[in-house]
Amino acid sequence: MYDPKNRRTFLKKCRYESISLKDLYLGAKISVYSRLLTVVSYGDDFTRRMLQKASAKTLCIIKAPAYESSGKILDCLIQQGFIVTNAKLCNLKPIQAAELVGNGEEAKSLAIDNIYAFELSCKDAVSKLNEICSGDTKLRKILSKLPVEAALYAASSTSDVQKQLDFIFSKKVASVATFNNCTTCVIKPQALKDGYAGVVIDSILNEGYEISALEMFRLDVDAAKEFLEVYDTVVPHYSAMVKHLTEGPVIAMEVRTEKEKTVNLFREFIGPADPVVARHIRPHTLRAKVGKDKVKNGVHCTDLPEDGVLESEFFFDILQKAK
Repeated sequence: MYDPKNRRTFLKKCRYESISLKDLYLGAKISVYSRLLTVVSYGDDFTRRMLQKASAKTLCIIKAPAYESSGKILDCLIQQGFIVTNAKLCNLKPIQAAELVGNGEEAKSLAIDNIYAFELSCKDAVSKLNEICSGDTKLRKILSKLPVEAALYAASSTSDVQKQLDFIFSKKVASVATFNNCTTCVIKPQALKDGYAGVVIDSILNEGYEISALEMFRLDVDAAKEFLEVYDTVVPHYSAMVKHLTEGPVIAMEVRTEKEKTVNLFREFIGPADPVVARHIRPHTLRAKVGKDKVKNGVHCTDLPEDGVLESEFFFDILQKAK
């Protein structure tokens, strides 16, 4: 790997355990020895031919009527080989929905309330997602009596996908964060790689919490340090925590209730910071289910009540402006 700015070799060929082939796709941001890199093209025509079809993208939108089942739906898609490469909870105005899918009933159904938009990647992504939507028994079981067309929108044409993705994941479609009576939950890189995004979302919704904002972010070292600043000099593995947050994308969520002490209640639900301890003394907590160790413990949650709104603002205000 050559650094053109400094005119020297930055990295020779070596094994880098935290990055796998599925992390490498056009537009992906990866951290290599604390450097945040963006994948902008293929190295040669052979690599392009081999990987282009395998990492095709599509757009999947979970509509408002299926909000409560959104985690189960996403998990169903992940289990069938899709990788989540971008995500956003948003609320489309009628004119935005029309720009995305054209005028008609589909646009009206997308502009009713908050929707989840997911960029999904796999081989022949567009056709595969449409096949699942048209006849997958597991998906139909999740939706119960709700028709698929009322629950999901799937991009129908490979020629339209990139245009739709560029639109819905642009600044034109704003965050829906409330910054009110909330806490923050972040699905960490390892949990995303292990396919737990749908499981985490489903667990939060089943516990009665509202997910009022959600988006995928890719943090560089400075952003990770700023977000985790409260743990500096407090926990011995602070540096490792910072490093892990830069090793891949994260999904940040603003989680809220109408109850008091949202931060404290949600922290109890997430469980002890060490998943090994959690599995022994509180096996039903979220970290016990999706965490590996003290650093790769699945999810971050706000620890201090006074930081609930501040952490939400970090992702859905400060980082939004920096994009």
